[in-house]
Amino acid sequence: MENKILIVDDELDICEQLSGVLQDSGFKSVQALSSEHAFKLLDQYNISLIVLDIWLNNSKLDGFQTLEKIIQINDSIPVIMISGHGNIETAVNSIKKGAYDFIEKPFDSDLLIFKVKKALENFKLKKKIQLLTRKDYELKIVANSMIMKELFKTLKNVSRNDSSLFIWGEKGSGKSFISQYIHENSNRKFKNFRIVEFGNQNDDELELNLFGNEFEETTEFQGILDEVNGGTLFLKNLSLISKKFQGKLLRIIEEKKYYKIGSQMPRFIDFRIIASSQISLEKILADKIIRDDLLSKINFFQINMPCINSRKEDLKDLINLFLKEFKSNGKEMIFSNELIDYLKSLKSLDSVYHLKKIVEWILVMLEKESKEKISVDMFKKLINIFFENENSLGSSFDFLNIDIKTAREKFEKKYLLYNLEKHNFNISKISNIIGMERTALYRKLKQLKINKGLLK
Repeated sequence: MENKILIVDDELDICEQLSGVLQDSGFKSVQALSSEHAFKLLDQYNISLIVLDIWLNNSKLDGFQTLEKIIQINDSIPVIMISGHGNIETAVNSIKKGAYDFIEKPFDSDLLIFKVKKALENFKLKKKIQLLTRKDYELKIVANSMIMKELFKTLKNVSRNDSSLFIWGEKGSGKSFISQYIHENSNRKFKNFRIVEFGNQNDDELELNLFGNEFEETTEFQGILDEVNGGTLFLKNLSLISKKFQGKLLRIIEEKKYYKIGSQMPRFIDFRIIASSQISLEKILADKIIRDDLLSKINFFQINMPCINSRKEDLKDLINLFLKEFKSNGKEMIFSNELIDYLKSLKSLDSVYHLKKIVEWILVMLEKESKEKISVDMFKKLINIFFENENSLGSSFDFLNIDIKTAREKFEKKYLLYNLEKHNFNISKISNIIGMERTALYRKLKQLKINKGLLK
């Protein structure tokens, strides 16, 4: 059955006018003068886009109520709201309630067609991405432990509303994944999800990346706030935000507008905020790391990520997930149940990210694909080989018995030296392989005092 555009307006002449404009551009449409009729047509036809009047006089439901029900029935269909009494507040409110876009009556035909084409392109792209994303999430959601089952129940509830969220958890506990999961299950999923990471750039770089610029003598640079309008903004590592930038962020949240660098024209925006931190909310409050008025805007609901030691039931599935992921890189290996139980018992295992790196490290060290199940003895031999030149550790298996800070430093140094030698000190290539940004990799090499002179 051919896809059609559904026009919903209580004025017949507006419906016919819209239908004519759409027909001239090759689009087929059906018309409804009320919400009741709209739902019948929605059930009858394959609808790929809805143009919906906000007011809908003489109808059981007004435009916003109709929008809400449409989202409940099929939240993948983009809705463009129209109104003869449009203003910024109406437009923002429409997008906030789940509409794809807004257009004011009397409408410009070219603008209408532009927005319709953009919405339909987005609809097709989102459907493809959604299929891939849902498959990806189905693979990545490992929640056999009671604590994770309870967490995902909570996530489903908070995804449906539009409140700000604060996610606390140790490094590598999955805060970024959870924030995107919330976005993909919210009314804003057809808009962008964007990340602002604090602590890895100075305030000037942060301001440019966030606001963009608009100088006559330079090419206009689109900032993150341009891209995230209507979507979700993830403030990663918010506890690392500078005192100066806290005030700027607060003004954006309160006023729902910002100015591009070099422009005096305000840009009005609407987005949902999800923030994360490796520092607990209690410590943030006690040490006054973030000002109270900003914190009150972003901490409507708090989520605490479980540590890996509280979800040991998930470790086997997590390990198998990582093995599947690395299988796409050409290696197919199986861990024995004995090795999985051994990894579960490690007191030095501090995060899901750490577990993933151990799995990756084992595959890197083995180098060649093995059909044989990897045992505890094989794992211990790899450790001994890796640290064979470390006098402090000798050839024994003391690596997992020393303090975590020393073990991590020794592991990181050996791990990076191994990759530097293997890839001829190609920083860009190594950065992609190990999943670390180039600037962060350079800082880590400097911190560990690693240079070409250390290579054999």
